[in-house]
Amino acid sequence: MRISTSWNQQLGVNAMLDQQSKLSQTQLKLSSGKKYLTPSENAVAATGLIDLQQNIKENQQYQRNIGVARQRLSLQESSLQNATETVQRIRELAVQGLNDSNTPENRKQIAIEIDELNKQLLSIANTQNANGEYIFSGYKSDTPPFSNQLGYSYNGESASWRSVEIGPNRTVTDGDPGDEVFGIVLTGSLTPGNIDNVFQAVGQLSNDLKANKPDSNSLADLDAVLKRFEITRASTGARLNALDNQENLNADYILTNQSTASEIGDLDYADALSKFNLQQISLQAAQQAFTKVQNLSLFNYL
Repeated sequence: MRISTSWNQQLGVNAMLDQQSKLSQTQLKLSSGKKYLTPSENAVAATGLIDLQQNIKENQQYQRNIGVARQRLSLQESSLQNATETVQRIRELAVQGLNDSNTPENRKQIAIEIDELNKQLLSIANTQNANGEYIFSGYKSDTPPFSNQLGYSYNGESASWRSVEIGPNRTVTDGDPGDEVFGIVLTGSLTPGNIDNVFQAVGQLSNDLKANKPDSNSLADLDAVLKRFEITRASTGARLNALDNQENLNADYILTNQSTASEIGDLDYADALSKFNLQQISLQAAQQAFTKVQNLSLFNYL
């Protein structure tokens, strides 16, 4: 078989280009840290990596959701703690005001302090988080839940618990609506002992003290409020614990998926460097062979 000089040179060029292409591909893998640069190199591995990355992203979103829910629930817990301490102080003043040794003026002074504490309670009920959301308004988080213009009113969304996904097939509510926590605002005349809303109960207590006619049934209203705060705080604590547990599960799942993805798609640098060195040697050999073959011609011997 006879091979022409031009064809012989072309074979040499092709051999160099082939070695150069392999070397370049290995170099790209070394710079990127990836075992496969294109899905065609290993379609099964590429599909597996896509699934793993999707799982990792989903669980990372769950972790972000947990962070948001924890922030809201932690703020709710601290707000309820402050509200509990405030109502306990109001109850102390109510007991003091019920004492028959008080003069009408004494009771008016007690009522003034109770009014200030009631304003403090209203401020707690209208607590906002770092994003400006009212935590006791349910889905109407851009609206202050309670107001006191012409009497108290609830402006949030009733029976509205916002659910947040924190894991596969698992959700948690990130707060409680204000009327469930601070009580339903009643219309019409109020009777101590049957007032559900804390602001109205405290307001009625203050009015009775100012009129020098305190009613011991107001204590029952305050006790009912404290009991409701206690139940809500227990529920809040349980949800915070659930967030912690799910966060650990998500973190383990993310780590497992990342480890598996690394085994499938990350480059073995020792193997790649060894291959890179061999390919460099092969390229140099092809270049040297081309140089020598290029000088072979019958004309050199004529």
